[in-house]
Amino acid sequence: MMSPSAVLSQQDVPAAEAENQANQAAAPKLTGVRLKIPLPISGTVDTDVKKSLQKLLSRLADKDERPIVILEIEGDPDGKSRGSEFERSLAIARFLTSKEATRLKTVAYLKGPIEGHAALVPLACEQIVMHPEAQLGNAGIDEASISTTMRHAYEEIAGFRNVLPPQLALGMLDPGLEIYHVNDRRFVSGEEYAKLKDEGQVATSEKLVPRGQMALFTANQLRQDLQLISHVSENYRQLAAMLEIPENQITQDLGLNRDWKAARFVMDGEISNRMVQRTSLSMQDAVTGGVNFMLIELKSQGGDPVACENMVNFLLGLPDSVHTVALITEEASSNASLIAMACDEIAIAPNANLGGEGSYHYTQQGRVDLENYLSKISVEAKRSWSIWGAMNDPELKVFRYERPGTTLTKYLSEREATELADPQEWKQGPEITQPDAALQLTGTQALDWGVADAGAASVSDITRRYGLPDELEIPKQNWAHQFVEILAKPSLAMFCLFIGVIALISEFKAPGVGIPGFVAVMCFGLFFWSRFLNGTAGWLEAMLIVGGLFFIILEILVLPGFGIFGLGGGAMFITGIVLAMQTFIWPTTDYELDQVPYSLATILVLFSGMIAAAFFAKHVLPRTPFLNQTMLNAPDDEAQEEIRRRETIVDLTHLVGSAGHALTPLRPSGKAKIGHEIVSVTSDGDMIEQGEKVVVVQVRGNYAIVRSESQ
Repeated sequence: MMSPSAVLSQQDVPAAEAENQANQAAAPKLTGVRLKIPLPISGTVDTDVKKSLQKLLSRLADKDERPIVILEIEGDPDGKSRGSEFERSLAIARFLTSKEATRLKTVAYLKGPIEGHAALVPLACEQIVMHPEAQLGNAGIDEASISTTMRHAYEEIAGFRNVLPPQLALGMLDPGLEIYHVNDRRFVSGEEYAKLKDEGQVATSEKLVPRGQMALFTANQLRQDLQLISHVSENYRQLAAMLEIPENQITQDLGLNRDWKAARFVMDGEISNRMVQRTSLSMQDAVTGGVNFMLIELKSQGGDPVACENMVNFLLGLPDSVHTVALITEEASSNASLIAMACDEIAIAPNANLGGEGSYHYTQQGRVDLENYLSKISVEAKRSWSIWGAMNDPELKVFRYERPGTTLTKYLSEREATELADPQEWKQGPEITQPDAALQLTGTQALDWGVADAGAASVSDITRRYGLPDELEIPKQNWAHQFVEILAKPSLAMFCLFIGVIALISEFKAPGVGIPGFVAVMCFGLFFWSRFLNGTAGWLEAMLIVGGLFFIILEILVLPGFGIFGLGGGAMFITGIVLAMQTFIWPTTDYELDQVPYSLATILVLFSGMIAAAFFAKHVLPRTPFLNQTMLNAPDDEAQEEIRRRETIVDLTHLVGSAGHALTPLRPSGKAKIGHEIVSVTSDGDMIEQGEKVVVVQVRGNYAIVRSESQ
């Protein structure tokens, strides 16, 4: 209803102009909605789809034009669409052909092979658009026999829309039929063909479906050969242009029957383990809290390759119910581009940059490893990997490939071209990469080449396109995340390491008390935990640190004076600490060289802690109340004289040079029989076994120092 003020204003303009303004105000904007049909169609899929469409219908006003509903049906070579139940597929098809659904213009967008009874859904739509690699048919593949009810249902649904003729629909369903293409535009069964031929009404004919087979049509067959479908489209940008809808008016509402809960995440600056850990933890909490739509703003020149791969793996491992969109408004250079590759959709501003030189440069071996990694994840990411490899590898050559007789194009390296299912069908064209330069695309190029999925210059463009609230909040960190952030700071890690070394040496100086040892364990635990949360420490570093401490303790308490365990344990401990501060063993790139000062600082902290511990034990601990009781002070001159006097009560100097044998193993102390006397002895060097002959080389107080006679 028009407001009084509006009516009053129209009285001041000519009647024709007022009528024109009224018509413009009443004219609704042409909009589109995207609805993804889950495969196989079973369980509650039919009711969910109907609820989605009914929810959309409830939003329409009486005078609204029919919005375009794009029903996306995506199969895969593994037969994802097979197993669709006939009754549930028919229920969706009947709704699409019902009077209620006439307020919607339905377009089926098929991707991949669509087999089984899922074929009923596109037959019920007003228009069918197929991806170049899509197929449609084999509708009866899940049935042992085709019932009369099924035949009538396919005839009814196909006949209602007549996008595909009923006889072709039956040819996809029933392997007992023969289907002929007669006189250019007519499709008939084998019996009808024989009748027409007898009557002389057949000018040209072609057997499309032989008996014993079910029809399975490719996109090219239906579009070019039979001219039955309207378009072939590689992506939604092309589809929007074909349907004459502004791309930003296609609402990406992938489940209208569900209330989408969205969250926004920002990855701004250098990609580091700390950033990835923080972002992935926030995302994981968001998913646990019910978030199923994630907008990731990328503004980065790249960074740590391990961190980037960890982020990629995390995004690819999210549940299928979670939809991820990468938004690039400025740049996602170098390996930051890989994070966009892992998202379900990529939205990019026209002037933004994707790929190209950034803060990280891969080594020769790193490029080989990256190529293998991208090839491995490309199937899960559902993207060709060559373009993304060339964005990080200036030596990778990418060519434009065309399929003769079609408008299909791909951008592939020679390796990926050989990995295609039908490599002989593609012809190599010009190279799109430049020598010794990583590939960089503008937003416009990324959209034109199909690398990006949609154009967007701001967050509001995304929210409008996806039907989300205008403002998307960035999840706030809870106390646990804030604590993790504090732990992940290098300064805290260094502090824990410093105190841990002091406490450990103090425990060795005053064994048996336990307080310094407890502090050392806590400090080293916090250090390792902070490095683990930061993504630089793993099982290798843990084993080196624990193993090093074990050998050091073994040297001090069990095998004193031997040396090898103490030196080896110390080397293991220092190596583990240094590796825990970095993601590489030896720096080979500029990025890794920038991390070397932190590793050198770690070693400096270790030695500083040792010096501080020695100073503390010698000058501070003896003067500290309570703590001075935990260690023994060196005896003064009077006490030392008394000790010497007591030791000289037993004089063993006459045994020097005498021989005997060890009564116990000397490791290094024990008992030996020298002549007719049994005395306490200590080995002067190597360990001596029981029964081995020994010689007294020196006497100290009431014990003798011996050496093996064989030395």
